[in-house]
Amino acid sequence: MSWKMTALELLERYAAGERDFAGVDVNGADLSGAVLREINLDRADLSGVNFTGADLSGGYGRDRHPAYTKIRYAILRNAIFQDANVSYVNFSRSDLSFADFSRAYGNGVCFEDACLFCALLNDAEIGISSFDGANVKGTILEDAEWV
Repeated sequence: MSWKMTALELLERYAAGERDFAGVDVNGADLSGAVLREINLDRADLSGVNFTGADLSGGYGRDRHPAYTKIRYAILRNAIFQDANVSYVNFSRSDLSFADFSRAYGNGVCFEDACLFCALLNDAEIGISSFDGANVKGTILEDAEWV
């Protein structure tokens, strides 16, 4: 079940201590610079959301749909993108250390100058638009498919 929320409402509720935003629809919201550590975005609609410069460390969201999302310069250490549609997400210059992209899928993903140190990409099927300058030291690519 999805429920619509504005960026301001999400930020206010997060500041009040709420962390579970499973199923939220913040399509097109501007959350640039937001600090949203340990947030649960399970099944969330994040299409078109601007997370530029945001800190989503430890964030969780299976089956979420961040397609067409700007996540540039963001901190996403230990973030979970399992089974997520990451089509046309711009992760450029983001810290994705230890992030879990197991079974993630999508086309046009940008990892330019991103840090994927020890990231997990098992069984991922990701079409990459740019991988220039990405740090992939220790990244696990078992059965990953770059399309």
